[in-house]
Amino acid sequence: MNLSTRIMGLAARLLMALGVVCLLLGAYLLSQSSVLGNTLEATGTFAGYREIGAGDELRYRPRVRFETATGDIVTFEGQLATSAQRFAPGEKIPVVYPRTDPQKARIALFTDNLLAPIAAGVVGLLALVGGVFIRRAVLEALSPRK
Repeated sequence: MNLSTRIMGLAARLLMALGVVCLLLGAYLLSQSSVLGNTLEATGTFAGYREIGAGDELRYRPRVRFETATGDIVTFEGQLATSAQRFAPGEKIPVVYPRTDPQKARIALFTDNLLAPIAAGVVGLLALVGGVFIRRAVLEALSPRK
């Protein structure tokens, strides 16, 4: 076994490990997104931004106010801070929240809930498949020729 084969075998294992970690991260992010489980939907109203200084850049985290099924008024901050202001004053925003804890509400848009889990899952799947193909090529290179 030469050095290049060993390096390629190690690279394949590392790539497969990265794939598994990214798939687990995607599953964790999906479980935290409140799209699964015992949740309720509501329509909230945009209530302003909280400005966050990030070095030289200013980021905006939206605040949303909504009424729960029991009539309580809840205001929460969105989970995604961006460099652009995404919502107009008074804009209606879909909200999803756990039935037992409305303070854990989330904005129910694709970019806020599903983009990160899907991206992590796709990267994980590609890394895993790439690692398997590299590992297969290394094993073929090591097998005796007929």
